[in-house]
Amino acid sequence: MPFRDGWLPVGILLVFVGFAAGEAAVSGVGMVILALGGVARYWSRHLFDRLTLTITASERRAFVGETVAIAVQLENKKPLPLPWYEWRVALAEALPANDESVAAAASPGLKWLVRRGSLGWYQKHEWSFTVKPSERGFHQFGPSRLRSADLLGAFPRLREGDDAQHMIVFPQVFPVEELGLPADRPFGERKGGNALFEDPLRIAGLRDYRPGDPLRRIDWKASARNGDLQSRVYEPSATQQLYILVNIDTMSHAWEGFLRDDLERTVSVAASLAVWAAGARYAVGLLANGAYPDADRPIRLAPSRSRDQLTRILEALAVIQPLTLGDLAGSIQREGGRMPTGSTVVVVASLIPQPLGAAIARLRDAGHHVFVAATSDVALKNVPAGVPVRRVARPFDKEVPSSR
Repeated sequence: MPFRDGWLPVGILLVFVGFAAGEAAVSGVGMVILALGGVARYWSRHLFDRLTLTITASERRAFVGETVAIAVQLENKKPLPLPWYEWRVALAEALPANDESVAAAASPGLKWLVRRGSLGWYQKHEWSFTVKPSERGFHQFGPSRLRSADLLGAFPRLREGDDAQHMIVFPQVFPVEELGLPADRPFGERKGGNALFEDPLRIAGLRDYRPGDPLRRIDWKASARNGDLQSRVYEPSATQQLYILVNIDTMSHAWEGFLRDDLERTVSVAASLAVWAAGARYAVGLLANGAYPDADRPIRLAPSRSRDQLTRILEALAVIQPLTLGDLAGSIQREGGRMPTGSTVVVVASLIPQPLGAAIARLRDAGHHVFVAATSDVALKNVPAGVPVRRVARPFDKEVPSSR
């Protein structure tokens, strides 16, 4: 029977046997066992009292290949020392620690960062590690796991923390010239230059209804007064809006899986275009047929020129997964009515099914300036006639971009 299970009955038995037989040595051994067992048991129960293990990252957002420091601190704030300890901190495989050997973890996609030692009373140990994210995504670091025991090692204890954290790693971003697009007008020339579009928040007046006017333009109160349908006239806005529409699908059917390179190329091109547009003072928005992690909310960001809009877009692109929430054509149909006439719409896709091609044609017919950034040759097949398209390549692609 292990000491941790039998010290109490064995100690008591030896004490009584010693007293009954008049053997003081036997009783003494029993009392020593009781004393050592009691001290070890007490020590074990209070090992983790006022003991903190904290994990902090210098950045919670990073780009692929950027160095991020992760600090681990173990502090004992009591007079009871830790004769030995072993802590483990989980790291996603996409966050490799530089010059560190890691242990395998049972959870897929995770590795353990391990340290061992001893910690005295009111003592603190600190470690610093650097990680270089190897791929975009929503990557986990933590939780922690801490093991220790009393001085005899008779009563080991394990504490599993709930301190899992995440780091958002942005997709790779390239200058538009390296994507094969002109830096000044990557989406082609517009007839008549950069036309201004109407701002629906600024009403300039009313006019008679014209066939084709959307219902949201009709002023029903004015129509009732005049006896004829009246449409609102909006003032022009100097702010250009750019919608980036991202098709996550890379295969015709979900059960076929996905093409990783095509998906990463698509996300990277969308991020590069968003960065360019924000620098060109566009109000940039994003629509993708995907969802945020642990949520069924689709990825939709209305166009904005706010200071943190680009960060929100890059974060949304960073967490895109192969699984989709329906097709992009359906998302466009729901979103189309919110796009002011004259907006620039850029569709980034490695696959354009026929429904998506039809949705692109409807956007063009509604008066939007539509451009398709095809990230594979397959995407060129169903682009509607008359819609400008360019085969976009990242710098390490071997294909030569083509356009029409």
